[in-house]
Amino acid sequence: MTDLEPEEIERLSEEAHKKSIELKKRDDQDIENIMNTESGRRFIWSLLEETKVFASSFTGDNNSTNFNEGQRNAGLRVFSRVMAVCPDMWLVMAKEAKEEEKQ
Repeated sequence: MTDLEPEEIERLSEEAHKKSIELKKRDDQDIENIMNTESGRRFIWSLLEETKVFASSFTGDNNSTNFNEGQRNAGLRVFSRVMAVCPDMWLVMAKEAKEEEKQ
C-alpha cells in the first residue's frame, strides 16, 4: 500500500466528489430526457405498474411477499428519481395513462 501525503488524499477526494456530482447531473438529465417524451413516460408508467409501486406487496406467503417487495423497491427508486427531477412531468404521465386506460 502506498502512503499518500494528506494533500494528495484531499485532491483525490475532491476529484471523486466532482465526478460524483457530474454523474448525478448526467443521471438527472437522462431522467428528464426520458420524461420529456410521450414514449418515455409510457415506458416509466409501464415500469411502475409492473413493479406494483402503487399496490400491496402482501400475498400471505413470505417468499412471494418478499419478492414483490423487492420489485416494488426498484420501482420506488425510479418513482423517487422522477419526482426529484421533474415532478411536473409526473402529472402529465399520470394523465396520459388515465386517458389511455379509457381507450
